[in-house]
Amino acid sequence: MPIRRWDQSLTLEPSSTDFVTGLERALGATDMATMRKGLALIAAATLTTTGLAADSRDETPPAVAQFAPVAHGNVDPGAAITVTFSEDIDPVTIAGNTLRLSAAGVPVEAGVSYDKATRSAVLAPISSLASDTTYTVSLAAGAGDQSGNRLTTSQSWSFTTRRDLDRGFGGPVLIIDSGDLPFSEYYSEILRAEGIGSFESIDLSYVTKGLLDRFDLVLLGEMPLSKAQTAMFSGWVERGGDLITMRPDKKLADLLGLKDQSASLNEGYLLIDTTAAPGHGIVDETIRYHGAADLYRLKEGTTEVARLYSTLSNATPNPAVTIRSVGKAGGQAAAFTYDLARSVVYTRQGNPAWAGDERDGNPVLRPNDLFFGAKTGDRQPDWNDFDRIAIPVADEQQRLLVNLMNFMLEGKAPLPRMWYFPKGYKAVLVMAADDHGTPSGTEDSFDHLRASEPEGCSVAEWECYRATSWIFTSGGLSAKEASAYAAEGFDIGVHVNTGCNNFMPTDLAGIFSRELYAFHSKYPDLPPQTGSRTHCIAWSDWASTPKVEARYGVRMDLNYYYWPGAWIKDRPGFMTGSGLPMRFADLDGSMIDVYQVASHLVNESGMRFPSAIETQLDRALGPQGYYGAFGTHYDFSDDFDRQLTTAAKARGVPLVSVQQLLDWTDRRNNAHFAHIAWNGSSLTFEAVADSRTGTMLRGMVPARTAGKEIFAISRDGQRVSYKTETVKGASYAMFPVEPGVYRLIYDLRQISDASSVR
Repeated sequence: MPIRRWDQSLTLEPSSTDFVTGLERALGATDMATMRKGLALIAAATLTTTGLAADSRDETPPAVAQFAPVAHGNVDPGAAITVTFSEDIDPVTIAGNTLRLSAAGVPVEAGVSYDKATRSAVLAPISSLASDTTYTVSLAAGAGDQSGNRLTTSQSWSFTTRRDLDRGFGGPVLIIDSGDLPFSEYYSEILRAEGIGSFESIDLSYVTKGLLDRFDLVLLGEMPLSKAQTAMFSGWVERGGDLITMRPDKKLADLLGLKDQSASLNEGYLLIDTTAAPGHGIVDETIRYHGAADLYRLKEGTTEVARLYSTLSNATPNPAVTIRSVGKAGGQAAAFTYDLARSVVYTRQGNPAWAGDERDGNPVLRPNDLFFGAKTGDRQPDWNDFDRIAIPVADEQQRLLVNLMNFMLEGKAPLPRMWYFPKGYKAVLVMAADDHGTPSGTEDSFDHLRASEPEGCSVAEWECYRATSWIFTSGGLSAKEASAYAAEGFDIGVHVNTGCNNFMPTDLAGIFSRELYAFHSKYPDLPPQTGSRTHCIAWSDWASTPKVEARYGVRMDLNYYYWPGAWIKDRPGFMTGSGLPMRFADLDGSMIDVYQVASHLVNESGMRFPSAIETQLDRALGPQGYYGAFGTHYDFSDDFDRQLTTAAKARGVPLVSVQQLLDWTDRRNNAHFAHIAWNGSSLTFEAVADSRTGTMLRGMVPARTAGKEIFAISRDGQRVSYKTETVKGASYAMFPVEPGVYRLIYDLRQISDASSVR
């Protein structure tokens, strides 16, 4: 019969001869000595069979299992600050005097709470953290478990928040934005994506005549201007400045050479004039823009770079992009009659009016619902036109902007920039698997990549074949195997699972917290997860997912998934209009420090494979120049990962993990050219590059300017080899970038001393 131990309310089952004998003696005892002997046998048997003595207690103090954010990381200012313990903690022992935050020794006011589901203390600053700042989290001894055991030692760690997303590194270009209109700040992301870091950004309220005179070119975001500000910009252009405006204030119409028609065209198209610069090399078909374009007519002396169309084939008499020479000092004024930044964001992320709207007939809200037009009962055109789905329409408009900048700077200081991908690659396959608990799918795929890669390859140089696998913890991959693969450069994380259900934004943070915690518990030696694609790609609104991902250190998202087959109808292309990793924006246009990478090549999309893979790669490598880092999806239900490998290997295209692409994108975005100077014949600048990019960075600078052609490049006085390539209609000198001072000579008369330049 069961015996209850009253001290701990545990029921112990008899399981040994000593227990039974002791029980008989105790119950049948006629004297105290016999009873004591019986009770002693019971106690000994209980200790042997259960491991618990009558007076046993938990005497193990709690320990810290994990900190977040990771020490010394480049962290989003809104990141979740947590301490996870080895066991459940009494919330009473965690308070503001136990867990503290400071910067440079100065306390930062923050609240403290306890999340029982993940055994984590959560520190929430009262005000937003500053950017580009190092913070220290201090955990004092004293946190205790339910048995009263206490953390015996104090601990602390530090992390550094990232730079402001709209900040550049200084240079000849000025972005003028407005804190009240965050879409205007997104131009910094556009320039970074196009390899231009040599800019500054400033709020309109701080702009002065003296400030403008420091710059060669100004990019003015969409915002209202006062009469005084209009006069200031007009005067600067008259003095020789180059101004590009985005959906300009109507007060600038005279400067821009435009006659206002007091009307606008929403959700239209544009056709670029590719017969002349700056339109050379850009797509020569009508392409979609999003948002509103104001309608103007050209005044005499204004050149139309692109024209507005109301449909794919119906031209209007109104310009989409214009340029005009102003004054006698070489000034120029250009206009996009729509807001390019808003158009790029909407093209990439879908229709904000459809956020939370189930449109494709499948009950799970997914990213494709933001693009799907043919909803039952609300039939509309697809958000991005499938007649142009083969074209990266957002990227092409960005490249038109860069062509326009170079065109306006002709004869002034040529503008150097960075190429998109390592070593001049024009296409990259981002290998990303969703492993739904298979016995060995991840291992088999990783092993196949290793067996296929070139002998003696370098992971750091993107020569080896690597991949990401997002897994369920129920799968067959052991912690030891995972650590071994990670040591070889493979990327492994949890396949976050919402249960294939739509979610409330307030619930998503808890899902991520629990899933990441469970994954870390099984695979404690893996590095922090930085990429994600959720199970069933649930996406219940506009931007909750990237905002939650940013809080938990996940900074590259592949949820924008080209699917389903009945919709895409075997048309390889760009659902998001882009092949470039760029940051998400919120509904108001404010940037989120998470890169969107579309999953362009999906094994369950119903396309004909491998021909669809080959088509996507060939369009990037061929004359169209539809460059891209192409996200993939496979789940080990077929041989899609093998088909991707075969197509890439045949074309010399690298296969990389999500982590590799994230590292590259961050490091490239931190590289820049400083101290740019031009004397009419030679261009000098300092290259600042992250050492972890090795020899993979490639710079590019216009090969011709003011009738002169480049013929020599040196770094710190040593010759640098280069090659001339045509990129989107413009001729560039492409050269390897390493830290140092560069000099590029354009004037043929200096050939004789090119070898000794400093």
